[in-house]
Amino acid sequence: MFPDYYWVANSREEIKQLVIAFKNVGTQHLTIEEMWVDEVLVDSADWESWSGGCTLESESGNTFYIVSKSFMFENGQDYNLTVVTSRKNQFNFTLNVNEDNTNTEKVKVSECYFYYWPPQSNNKVAGIQVESLGGTDVIIKEVWIDDASFDVSPRLWLHEFHSSSGIQISFQWKKGSSYTVTVKTVAGNTCEITATAD
Repeated sequence: MFPDYYWVANSREEIKQLVIAFKNVGTQHLTIEEMWVDEVLVDSADWESWSGGCTLESESGNTFYIVSKSFMFENGQDYNLTVVTSRKNQFNFTLNVNEDNTNTEKVKVSECYFYYWPPQSNNKVAGIQVESLGGTDVIIKEVWIDDASFDVSPRLWLHEFHSSSGIQISFQWKKGSSYTVTVKTVAGNTCEITATAD
């Protein structure tokens, strides 16, 4: 298992996210159970794979993100990443942060619609279209509509090669009312749009 990786900076130039692709080159599947950065266990809520699963079949790969709530990764520093599998095997990697492997996240809410889903039902929803504007993966973790907060689960992952996607939130909108819709990424960026339910 040897990774390709890069770091993600938010609009405040804080490097809080790692995107890392693992490939299982062994003959047996492996399941990742723990991630450690510099001997600190990363909370299970702070790392996730693109597919949502943690098992790598033989000769297959998957991309993960790791985010730090408590500290920022520093440019020019090395970090030791330890991956622990369900069989308690450990894989250690030294990852360097530098300007050549750090991308700045750029994201926007391009549209917001208010509608009923399924059609002809009484279930009101807000449909939010989110777009990545940079060459980096963006993971959306939370949405606010005015003061109401909604966790995005599973988190919306916009790959650098699939840069636009939608989120559907069950929300009791009122026709003619305007709402401020804000999305937040795991890297710490927020962006918003104001839309009217008509």
